[in-house]
Amino acid sequence: MHPLDRDLQVAYFKLEEARSQRIRFQRILHPETMRWAKRGGPPPVTDTKMLRITALADLGFAETFYQSMAVKEIEAKAELEELASQHILWPHFERIKGLSLYLCGAFVAASGDIERCNTVTSFWSGMGLGLNPDGTVPRRIRGKKIGKPMPCLPHVSMIGEQIRMQMIRFTGGNLRRRYDAAREIYDAKFPDRPKMYNFKAALRHVQKLLYACLWAAWREGRGLEAPMPYPFIWLGHSQSSMLTISDFYDKE
Repeated sequence: MHPLDRDLQVAYFKLEEARSQRIRFQRILHPETMRWAKRGGPPPVTDTKMLRITALADLGFAETFYQSMAVKEIEAKAELEELASQHILWPHFERIKGLSLYLCGAFVAASGDIERCNTVTSFWSGMGLGLNPDGTVPRRIRGKKIGKPMPCLPHVSMIGEQIRMQMIRFTGGNLRRRYDAAREIYDAKFPDRPKMYNFKAALRHVQKLLYACLWAAWREGRGLEAPMPYPFIWLGHSQSSMLTISDFYDKE
């Protein structure tokens, strides 16, 4: 693994751990600062909660620890963004509306060792965008056992969700326009199924295209081969429909 990619992974995991601990103890020590609108305000302070706070303080998890996690979260995010600004993918991310320095660093951290992903299909699988042997999307179904684990680690799935939400939020961006175009196609093709299915299918479609272009740009930037996806090699699809990462740019 490239040293910068490894450093980004370390910085991301430090950030997520500090954030997780900060939120946990903010909820315990300062519930009034959390969002409790759906529950009618923060929970009451009971004797049990006070005993829990006392026990945590005896273990070193008191106000000082909470404040230190808040500081470490800020420091870790700054470190992640500083490293991301040096990465080979940042010149592409900064030209796409909605993709920030944080998301660049998080994407690299989620991707792992790009040198091991010698096909875009393997990259998609590692990022949770692979398919079952029958061509369906892996998903949990209530009341049904899954024969194998879900296809990616929790933090990889979370980062993918953050990127998908940016596609929706930035209505004037190229990512949003591509989502809208894909959504029209899915709505026309599957008019009778629940709208949520078409919503997720369109997001997944654009996300796979974006990831494929980032994978190719990353591999080529490291001097590695980036072969075309299998539909163009084995199925005879026209190469004129292939995209590059510059096709996602909002500005030069």
